[in-house]
Amino acid sequence: MTDIDPAHLARLRLHLGRKGMEVNQKLTDVLAGMNATLATMKLPGEGKPGEKPHERLRRFLDQIVRAQRRLGTPAFGLCQDCGQPLPELALDEAPWTEQCRDCALREASR
Repeated sequence: MTDIDPAHLARLRLHLGRKGMEVNQKLTDVLAGMNATLATMKLPGEGKPGEKPHERLRRFLDQIVRAQRRLGTPAFGLCQDCGQPLPELALDEAPWTEQCRDCALREASR
């Protein structure tokens, strides 16, 4: 997904920005001791054993920032593990996606 038309690139950038603000607000609430629940927020992947909510949110926010940095570069849209192209539909829905399905399943089974 290296050649993205400018309108599509703008939509992806907007989606990443909005999700980043949402996650940042939730992280701020959790760190401030507010009774914030993660149940209503769709977080990628599984939580790591013993991971606290603020750690999971920070990990997701870092993932969004990495995607923002890759956006518009040849690295965007490629699995960060095997280098295979990620499905365009998956990237439209979750542009912070870093792994293909096979690599994500392999990592989850470890």
